[in-house]
Amino acid sequence: MAYPEPAEEWRKALDWMKRHSLPVSSLAKAHVLRRALDALCRKLDGKAAAAKTARRKRATFNEEVDPAAVPNPAQVARLLAAVVQQSGRGGRGPHLEAFFGCMYYAAMRPAEVIHLRFDQCHLPDSGWGLLNLSGGVVTSGKEWADDGAAHEVHSLKRRAATATRPVPIPPQFVRMVKAHIERFGVAPDGWLFRNMAGN
Repeated sequence: MAYPEPAEEWRKALDWMKRHSLPVSSLAKAHVLRRALDALCRKLDGKAAAAKTARRKRATFNEEVDPAAVPNPAQVARLLAAVVQQSGRGGRGPHLEAFFGCMYYAAMRPAEVIHLRFDQCHLPDSGWGLLNLSGGVVTSGKEWADDGAAHEVHSLKRRAATATRPVPIPPQFVRMVKAHIERFGVAPDGWLFRNMAGN
């Protein structure tokens, strides 16, 4: 499957990243790794970052992803097609296609997908779209919530309460989200995904 080129603004950003980035293999060199670790301990203005911030950033260097465990685009397409075919739990398969698509195409956490609202989605007729994420919904249980609600809305993980995270999404996923909205509509509160009770 041939994918269209990204929009000009995204292409410029990607080109800038390519020019100013080293290949991951460079981290095998001790002096490059030391520079990277030192940079993670500083803010953009060059001043030392808080110890907690430095620890969180440096921890990412300990995470290793097994390429064999990550599905490629063709495999994801087959996985999502299989989701659509699922007829259990009241025929929820088609409703969950875009839900799981959010996790792959937009790298969203499940809590962020649940919290996704229509007004956060920029879905053009062609080309790349944008999701402007603002938080997630966490199931806490009524006995643990101050207001008696079973769910709580949290800000984005490790970000300020008012922070947002814009995520560009490819054309094929734009079409998937638009098809989801056309078929299932949007909840009264604007959320794209609802549970079996309609909430």
